[in-house]
Amino acid sequence: MNRCCIFLHSGSFDRVYQAMSITNVVLAKGGEAHIFLSYGALKRFVKGNVDKAAIEGEPASFKEEFEKNLKRGTLDPISEMVNIARRFGKFKLYACTASMAVLNITRDELIEDVDSSMGLVTFMDLVRDANLVLYI
Repeated sequence: MNRCCIFLHSGSFDRVYQAMSITNVVLAKGGEAHIFLSYGALKRFVKGNVDKAAIEGEPASFKEEFEKNLKRGTLDPISEMVNIARRFGKFKLYACTASMAVLNITRDELIEDVDSSMGLVTFMDLVRDANLVLYI
């Protein structure tokens, strides 16, 4: 597996966690990973939002389980998952410029781990050479 590209649309903790888990497996196997953040996912990567246990479309008990496991240390926070990916190398996070405009999010509002912003057309150039493409 050489290149994995993920269109991360959801900002729900469970889905972002899954995207980061897949990313870290790809990186551990020597591949590269690129994540394109749009809408809910982009909002997740605004400073102060990364590690919130917000869950979309699930009962409150689901969120409570995530919160318990985060407190116990049996589940890593999203920020730690991103740090792990950084240590592997060959990992990039991109903010969708269209989503930034629609949501009125500036580059300064995003965490430092977001490498750059780009449009969908540019991200599609990365997708062209990907071995694995996911939409989460």
